[in-house]
Amino acid sequence: MNRSLLTFAFFLINAVLFAQAPYRYSINLNAVKNDKLHVTLLTPTIKSETVVYAFPKIIPGTYSISDYGKFVDSLRAFDAKGKLLKVSRLNDNQWKISDAKKLTKITYLVDDIFDSATKHNVYPMSATNIEEQKNYVLHTPGFFGYFNEVRQTPVELSVEKPQNFYASTSLTPTSSTATTDLFKAGNIDELYDSPIMYTVPDTANIQVGNCNVLVSAYSPNKQISAKEISGWLNDLLQGAKNYLGGKLPADKYAFIFYFRDPKITHSFPPGLGGALEHTTSSFYYLGEAPADQLRSSIVDIASHEFFHIVTPLTIASQEIKQFNFNEAVLSKHLWLYEGSTEYTSHHVQVQQGLKSVPGFLGELSQKITNSKNRYNDSLSFTELSKLAATTHEEQYGNVYDKGALITACLDLILLDRSGGNYSFKNLTHDLGVRYGRTRAFNDDELFNVIAELSYPEAKDFLVKYVQGSNTPIPYDYYFGLAGVKYTPLTQKKVVSFGGITPALNPKGVLYVSQNSKFNEFGKKFGYQIGDELYSFNGQEVTPNTFAAVLGGLRTSLKEGDFLKARVGRTNANGKIDTLILSAPVYFITQADENKLDLIENPTSKQLAVRNAWLRGNQGGSIETPSPKANPQDVGSIDAIIKSLYSVISGPAGERNWNRFHSLFLPGATLGAVGATPTGEQKYFSFTSAEYQKNNAPYFAQNGFFESEVSRKVSNYGNVASVQSAYQSKSDEKGKVVDRGINYLTLVKSNGRWWISGLAWQEESKENPLPKEFLKK
Repeated sequence: MNRSLLTFAFFLINAVLFAQAPYRYSINLNAVKNDKLHVTLLTPTIKSETVVYAFPKIIPGTYSISDYGKFVDSLRAFDAKGKLLKVSRLNDNQWKISDAKKLTKITYLVDDIFDSATKHNVYPMSATNIEEQKNYVLHTPGFFGYFNEVRQTPVELSVEKPQNFYASTSLTPTSSTATTDLFKAGNIDELYDSPIMYTVPDTANIQVGNCNVLVSAYSPNKQISAKEISGWLNDLLQGAKNYLGGKLPADKYAFIFYFRDPKITHSFPPGLGGALEHTTSSFYYLGEAPADQLRSSIVDIASHEFFHIVTPLTIASQEIKQFNFNEAVLSKHLWLYEGSTEYTSHHVQVQQGLKSVPGFLGELSQKITNSKNRYNDSLSFTELSKLAATTHEEQYGNVYDKGALITACLDLILLDRSGGNYSFKNLTHDLGVRYGRTRAFNDDELFNVIAELSYPEAKDFLVKYVQGSNTPIPYDYYFGLAGVKYTPLTQKKVVSFGGITPALNPKGVLYVSQNSKFNEFGKKFGYQIGDELYSFNGQEVTPNTFAAVLGGLRTSLKEGDFLKARVGRTNANGKIDTLILSAPVYFITQADENKLDLIENPTSKQLAVRNAWLRGNQGGSIETPSPKANPQDVGSIDAIIKSLYSVISGPAGERNWNRFHSLFLPGATLGAVGATPTGEQKYFSFTSAEYQKNNAPYFAQNGFFESEVSRKVSNYGNVASVQSAYQSKSDEKGKVVDRGINYLTLVKSNGRWWISGLAWQEESKENPLPKEFLKK
């Protein structure tokens, strides 16, 4: 062997001899005692005389003091011969170990946070659960401590599990048997970034371009399944892929859902729930309820958590990427981490047709109201961010309201300056290229970097309204860039329903909750706390229809009308009596705050910004929103025409307006020829949204059934002209009250048919239906 080979061998032996041993954790889920689990750690090599073993005081994403060490007890340290080393507890989260050079093993017990009697501030979406032989939530900061001196050392975790249990996590086991899983992580930070839920598997997978997505659900009463959730998330994730340019920034991702049994009491404040983001996963703690009641909130929350992949998990400051688990050292830019993520989670849905434009503007409107009424609107947002876990803890919620609005305004500034060609999405892409997962920015340099990558006006806005204080954002100006009118306050008279606040009881029925504040009418009407709500004026109310039914009644009831409610009330024997409450309608003055509405005649520049903002790379105008369509509704000319008649027909009640809008191209025009008050025949044009606004109150009170009599189709390639004769009835089995012809222009685009234009003419004595349309 020559000298160079000998030298190489020497260094190779040295590397092996002096390589740092990993953290080797082990935990046995089959050995629960007093709702606690035993953890063993074979420690890495410690080179100091004393060392501190610690659990996190605070973790990324929660921005709140958690003190995980509160739930750890009986911590003992051993040398290689099994001899106990001296251990002294320094505080809630830290233990000092003497003779640390001899340290080889630590053992301790971890208590269950979900049902702990210990007072704490841990959020449920970052807490631990030990539900023997049912469910185990291993939020890793709650089970596994660290030594700061060797924080970057690799980690091994061995988990003994019940035989039929499965580990839902974004970590990939290096080995897995029926009874044991072995995981490896590059360091403690990666371990803390990887929650694991063990339970009998209920999982589904979605392939989204380059990314394999796991959906896992624990629903103790089987009210919701992973398959249902994956169906809801599929459209969102496919839209996210398109929104992000055709590729997701991860090759795997895990959505982990824990649904709390309403019969079980946990240690968290009533109603508290939500989700916590991680680099390639997110964990959800939500109240269990029927699937159809949870769909909308799950999609919105999942969208928010998923887009944390961009901020702060790709783009972040040193305070986030080199997180201090033992002290609240936060960044100045929560508007970017939480605010922009909240904005993007809704923005992707409107751009991809999963949410209507009015719905999106309504959400932004509500955020303006929340930020002004609930929080200190004059507080510097960078100061709020820096002190969100301490001094300004009560202001933290504003990161989801004003933080999102800051991003919306910044997006509009960029689109306005670029003529619709450069957006906040482009800016985050460029920031991601500059920093990526491995580099962090300096808090004080971010605004300068944004100006460098985009426009000086972007920095001017951030300095004045984010860093500055006492200067409210002029929403009228920034939303006006997209032809959106901002109205701070309007007042109108509306029907009062008595000041009730509905909630859902364990049976899944709406009831008058204890949070209700009855006004004069509510007291006169005769509500009682606990009344189950069945119907108003003959229209059944469920969690899905409650808002629509009351909204319809608000627009249709007039002075002198009566409001009638059918309710269920528990009698002295514990049985439910059905009662009818009735009283003349009562009007109150209601303030409508911070409204955002599309103006009717935007300038060409405003329209360019508006279309780029709300349609993005989907193209087209956003005059009429187009939610995602059911493929069966739009797969053929016959299907889309039948769907049009079906969606507007039915007994008195709410129509499926999202389905209705999904049939029309953005910007499609509708219209009808009708008589003016002077008897003149005139064509009236409107959008699908205006059709809904004009007709929803009528449909809420009246049955309407429209069906096709006959049809003529002229079709060439991807364009079709259809004449569809119709008849309408007030009752499905009643007599015909009206006839006419619908003239439709259809186009096929992106693999489906759309209605690009619809006009109709009712039959009259002067214009009887032509004979050729009277028979199919």
